[in-house]
Order: sequence, then structure tokens, then C-alpha cells
Amino acid sequence: MSRAVVVTRPAGQGEPLAARLVDAGHRAWAVPALAIEPLPLADAHRRLLFDLDLYHAVFFVSANAAHHALNAFADLWPQWPVGVHWLAVGESTAAVIRDAGLTPEYPRSGFNSEAVLALPCLASVAEKRILICRGDSGRDWLAARLREKGAGVDVVPFYRRLPAPGRHWPEGADTVMITSVEGWRAMAALVPAGATVIAAGERVAAAVAEQHPGPLEVAASAHDSDMLAAVPPS
Repeated sequence: MSRAVVVTRPAGQGEPLAARLVDAGHRAWAVPALAIEPLPLADAHRRLLFDLDLYHAVFFVSANAAHHALNAFADLWPQWPVGVHWLAVGESTAAVIRDAGLTPEYPRSGFNSEAVLALPCLASVAEKRILICRGDSGRDWLAARLREKGAGVDVVPFYRRLPAPGRHWPEGADTVMITSVEGWRAMAALVPAGATVIAAGERVAAAVAEQHPGPLEVAASAHDSDMLAAVPPS
């Protein structure tokens, strides 16, 4: 039996998953929950980027973070520094890093901060510097764990997420895929009580459960394959 699924990834990022849903026999709409807006770099953050070659690792929390951070790096570094570990949370972020001419390191399963922390290059980080590139809000778990291991961690925001002005609930939809807590907050008022919500991981699911009385499915991660695997039978 087929589902009618709303994919809420930001503009330009939900279409591949929507296409996979259609290939699997479902109906699908790409309706961004959030709009991505670049942030200007504060002077203190710009000074950190001049020291890019002194970092042991640079972690990009998302494809958006990689896109905006690497653009900022390129303005300051005509040639990429050597000896830096370029870390991603999954394949979509790794692809952005790869497109910039760098070699990404990322977990092959898990696709979350816990899996990133288990990467070999982060096994021993005492007295090493690590840069985390992210939006203006998000999870601080990885930075806290790295500091506990003795690393010096800098966090720089490169964009912010705002509720997308065109977000809506398509007529006939019965399921929605939510990949972040912020995305849920932007969509919550639009999701019918009886709709099925597929949440990317337990943290997102917990935020959904606080407001949504209807069916809730938990995907293993925000990765497209995991979200697709979590679609329940009708």
C-alpha cells in the first residue's frame, strides 16, 4: 500500500528523497520546512579561519554547513591547508567536501554525532584544536565530548534556519518526514493530528511526541535510506 509523504528538507535538498519515495510506489511532495540564510562572519570568527591550518580536524554538521563554511574558507585560503581532517556526518555532507577538492572522513553508519566521535582521527585529541562549522543553533553534544577528551573546540555559525514562508500541508498527504527539531517546530501547526510523522532519530522523535498525538515512526538517522526504510505500510 502506498503513502502520500511530505519531505521537509530545505529547498533543493528534498527532491532526491521524494524521487525515491515515488520509485517505491508512494506519492511525495518536497515542501521545505526551513529556509537557510547565510550569516556574516563575526570578526572573532574570521580570525579563527585564518588559523585553519592549525586545526587537527574541521567538522561540518550538515551539507549546508559545509557549503557555507567552505565558501568562507575559500575567500581566505587560495590553497587548502594540508594535514587537516575534514569530517562529515554522512554522505551528503561528504559530497560537498569532496566537490571542494578535499577528502572527507565520515561514519558509514549511524550518521550522527556519536558516530562521528567514534572516527579514528578523534580517538586521541588531547591538546588538539577542532573547529565545528554549524548553524546558529543545534546540538552541542559533540563539542562537549571533545572538550572532555582535552581538545580545544571552536564553534562557528555560518547560517541560520528560519521557517520557510511557503511551507504548507499538501491536500491528500498522510505522512511527513521530519529531520530536525527546528523543522518540526516550523511544521507542527500544519500537521494534522492523524498524520504519521517519521522522525530522524530519537531526539527529533521526542520533540515530535511532545506535541503530536498521532502515529510516530523513528528512523535510524536522517539519511535518505533510513528515512525511506521507516515508512510504515498503509
